[in-house]
Amino acid sequence: MMKRISMKYALLTFIFITFFRLFIYPNLNQKQKEIFIDEFVNRSSQDTIISPDGIQSQITLAVVLSLANDLSHIAEFHLLYESWRFIQNFSPLSDGVLIDLIVFCEQPSCSRLPSSCLPLSTQTHLDRTSKCFYEELKVEIVDEWRNYLYMTSIAFMLTEEYRRSMKFYQWILRVDQDALLSPALYFGLKQQHSIPLYKMQFGGIPHGIEFTDQRLKEIAHKLGYKHAGVHNLCSTWLVSPNDSIQLANLTTKIGKHFLLNEFGRHVQGLEDIPNEGEWPKWWFGVISLYAADIAINHFYFYQLTSQHGTEALDHAADSTSSIWSAWQIHCLHNPQPFSKFEHRDHLNAFLNKSSEEQTEMAKNIEQTQLILTKTIDEYHQFDQRKRQFTGTVTVRDYVTALAWQKAYSATGAISY
Repeated sequence: MMKRISMKYALLTFIFITFFRLFIYPNLNQKQKEIFIDEFVNRSSQDTIISPDGIQSQITLAVVLSLANDLSHIAEFHLLYESWRFIQNFSPLSDGVLIDLIVFCEQPSCSRLPSSCLPLSTQTHLDRTSKCFYEELKVEIVDEWRNYLYMTSIAFMLTEEYRRSMKFYQWILRVDQDALLSPALYFGLKQQHSIPLYKMQFGGIPHGIEFTDQRLKEIAHKLGYKHAGVHNLCSTWLVSPNDSIQLANLTTKIGKHFLLNEFGRHVQGLEDIPNEGEWPKWWFGVISLYAADIAINHFYFYQLTSQHGTEALDHAADSTSSIWSAWQIHCLHNPQPFSKFEHRDHLNAFLNKSSEEQTEMAKNIEQTQLILTKTIDEYHQFDQRKRQFTGTVTVRDYVTALAWQKAYSATGAISY
């Protein structure tokens, strides 16, 4: 039945396009032709992909982030890139889902990206395969946020390059550079996961106390913003392209207020707190989270509930939960393995070993290739109809395996 409907729809579309091209299109002026191509042809190509069985809806998502000129950040991005490449191995789960990776990089970090990452200017349409793109982060943005560079991770969404490229996508997954993607993200986007997919979703990991929450509501009221009382929303956003721009605009505006007015012993209520703040009570380093808290609560005031903050996003990299419980993973500042700082120390120790010792370590594939192969095997064993996403590979196992496999591959490439 569905196949007959698809064939009928395809035939009607063909007849319409033929009639239009023969009798209407030739009589349009140049401007009208450009509008038609942009609004009909290009937009149609965004919504669907053509398959041998007919017309099939496609889910399109862009994973977006900024990358600072910092060697540790660049190394962390390469781990994100490895996870993005790895989850493309999960066909047929990945079929009908396009996940592109787009990074706005501060020079010279752009020159340290994988060779398969192409300039964003080369993106003229969506492809059938996922791609990585980059755009140089404007110097003006870096200079504007020189006193709080973390805000560049949001400000890049206000650029014309971002606006222009986002027209291709239905979803935006805004992440930090120390994030990873899980194959369970496909289940989430296809609405086949036990965790529901909402029109907007954010990482929901506690990072404040009652003092923090109360002060954020008071500041929101002072600035004339509504607040729904939903807190502990982390840095990862899963929203529509338009919403991402609106949220970025609000967050940067509120962030400037925080920088100028909400830190220092001279501020009422902070007399006993150092100028840089006190974690987790009130901390300068997470101004972007505070500003986003107010922006999200105001923008989604009538829809936002605690359900929109989920552990499926910003899931801690040291978690012993199944990898299938996380859609996206965040390497937080935790002391337990997997800790990105501890891993950095282990990497330095590994690099100081002889090539023979490095080779011996790489030959032990129990914590690398076998874990990744087991993750793929678990997917093929799932009873998807019951949505029982349980397995023995943990988030910690998955992150550790990808991190060390990346290290072994990188050192192998230069050991000749």
